[in-house]
Amino acid sequence: MSKKTQNIDVEVNELKGKGVPTWEVVIPNKKSIGLIEKIEGRYRATTSKNSYVLFAKSLESSINDLLSYFTLHEK
Repeated sequence: MSKKTQNIDVEVNELKGKGVPTWEVVIPNKKSIGLIEKIEGRYRATTSKNSYVLFAKSLESSINDLLSYFTLHEK
C-alpha cells in the first residue's frame, strides 16, 4: 500500500550566534521539525520531537532527510 503524495511547505532559517553554522527547519505557523548543524564538514540533523540524529553530506540532503523522517515517524 502506498500513501497519497502530499506537499509539505517548510522554511529553513539560519540561526545566528551559534558556535557552528546552524539552521532550523520549520513548518510555517505550526512547529519546528528539527535543527541542522554543520560540524566537521558534515551536516547533522536532529529531530525536534525525539532528538533522533541524521547525518548528510549537504544541507539539501539533510533537509530532505528531516522531511522524510518527519513524514514517516512524526506526522
